[in-house]
Amino acid sequence: MRALLLRVGALATIVTLGWITIAHAQRGGDSIYGDTPNATSTTNDGGQPASRSAREENPLRGPSLGQPARAMQSRPAARPSLSDPFGDGRRYSTVRTSATSDVPDAGPSLMPNVASRPANERYVPRSAGQSRMADRRGDRYSAPGARSDRPAPFRPDPYAAPAMRSGEFPSTRPERTTLGSSSSGFGTSASVDAEGTAQPGDPQLDGAQSPQVTIQKVAPREIQVGKPAAFRITVRNTGSVPASDLEIRDQVPRGTRLLGTTPEAKRGTRGELVWTLGTIRPNEEAAVEMQLMPTAEGEIGSVATVHFGADASARSVATRPQLAIETAAPPKVLIGEQMTLSIIVSNPGTGVATGVVLEERIPAGLQHPAGAELEYQVGDLKPGESRRLDLPLVASKPGPLTNALVARGDGNLRAENKRNLEVVAPLLDVAVDGPKKRFLERQAKYEFSVSNPGTAPAKNVELVASLPPGLKFMGASNAGYYEEATRTVRWRLDELPVNETGTVELLTMPVEPGQHAIHLRGTAQKGLVVEKHQPVQVDGVAAILFQVASTANPVEIGGETTYEVHVTNQGSKASSNVRLAVVLPAELQALAAEGPTRHSLEGNRVVFDSLGRLEPKAETLYRIRVKAVRPGDLRTRFQLLTDDMQTPVTKDEST
Repeated sequence: MRALLLRVGALATIVTLGWITIAHAQRGGDSIYGDTPNATSTTNDGGQPASRSAREENPLRGPSLGQPARAMQSRPAARPSLSDPFGDGRRYSTVRTSATSDVPDAGPSLMPNVASRPANERYVPRSAGQSRMADRRGDRYSAPGARSDRPAPFRPDPYAAPAMRSGEFPSTRPERTTLGSSSSGFGTSASVDAEGTAQPGDPQLDGAQSPQVTIQKVAPREIQVGKPAAFRITVRNTGSVPASDLEIRDQVPRGTRLLGTTPEAKRGTRGELVWTLGTIRPNEEAAVEMQLMPTAEGEIGSVATVHFGADASARSVATRPQLAIETAAPPKVLIGEQMTLSIIVSNPGTGVATGVVLEERIPAGLQHPAGAELEYQVGDLKPGESRRLDLPLVASKPGPLTNALVARGDGNLRAENKRNLEVVAPLLDVAVDGPKKRFLERQAKYEFSVSNPGTAPAKNVELVASLPPGLKFMGASNAGYYEEATRTVRWRLDELPVNETGTVELLTMPVEPGQHAIHLRGTAQKGLVVEKHQPVQVDGVAAILFQVASTANPVEIGGETTYEVHVTNQGSKASSNVRLAVVLPAELQALAAEGPTRHSLEGNRVVFDSLGRLEPKAETLYRIRVKAVRPGDLRTRFQLLTDDMQTPVTKDEST
């Protein structure tokens, strides 16, 4: 009997020590990963050391309902073999399932390993003063006996690596492109010149996206060693937008052996099971399952995590503002007149054209009071909007020209308009056709012509011929009007078309010898003036006339008679070097002679010296007295020669 009692007491002592060890590990006593197995201090939920008495108040009792379990140190420890999963409780911890898993209602509850903490718990912001332990409160890490049917909500992990898709390995994952700082403002990890290929997503993806996924892991309340069991993980999209790239990761629980997965899972980089489920739309759910074979007794479980991405789209309408210029102007403008260049600058594009400026470089041939370089601030032009401007210009120089107008705007907008114009102008040209040398009192006819070689009709054409004093007006054609006071002859023409010529005639009489000139002047509208001079040399004519008469005829033998020679200059010019010679027949004998110059008797010849000048209308007389010595019908020859004569003038007088 005594031996039986000793055995029962020893067994009770062993059981008690086992429960104390489990409870002590649960309450944060000697850390199962700690460096000092005999450490006596721990921390409470607020991070302050807890008293030993509080820690050892009930070593056999697990945490109360709702009380969070203690976190374990993150330094890994040696893992025991699966054949002894509950060997030294201070050396390792088992991994629990999520709060919604079916767990025993009593018994110790161990915290999950810190290294297996899900991503959403790692990155959810904490409020001020909240401890690390406080983050673990809630349904997810409830104490034994606390159960909840509400799945734990998950949010996307912004720092988690993207899940691998089927057939994808870590070495083939594209590297994340980052934009760093550089001199150009763009990073060097991505090509800033690459053409984009993406397009806006579904309009439902515009704006803030709030996907929400719940995960629930369900396991049998009790499993048996050697009998297969199934752990099922269900995820559901309770949000309003799809959750993309959804991935479930889970570890094979300690104390079990993996038989299979549904659907087939891949092994992760740390040996975990990875299910890639793709996209789950709102109110849809997906489930995965792993079939396990328990190999050891104890609490079996693992923590499943879910990773997913959220798609968000933003769209912006890319517009293209444009500039267009239209101009309107007459193709031809008369010189001196004002023309208006009508300008319409418009925006035929789809965006607002900002900072629009018109630049005008006035070509030679046109003028503006503000100068040759003009600028106009148009401002902004909405799509389809246009502005009309009128630019007054004055034609100043004839000829063809090109007006260039440029519109500029922000964003290198540019439009140019070129318009060809022509400044037309009439031209005048006058010509004189007539003798440049004329003799006194010999009429001279002159022909005047006026032409228009320009590009526009000449208006109010007037032709004026001014006569010198040495020319006398005798008449004019085409109703030419002579003004005695100004000695001018005027012709008027309302219009002279382009390339047309008008001709008039003027009849004059030279009345004074010398160098004279006819001045011809043509005028028209637009300040056209053209002049021309026609020189006229007026010379006199030395017209010598001489007559011979005898005082007695017939003459008896021995009788005398006198020849009188009258020399008259009937012309308008003085005759110079007037010379007279008389040749007598043999039947006559020269007795004496007299005249304006001396004479000489040379046999039967009487020669008078040269008379230097015989004025116009002047007369001189020569006398030769002769005696008849023999009978006969005689002929006495008189010869007169001047400088104006090429050959002498000869006359015979019968006696």
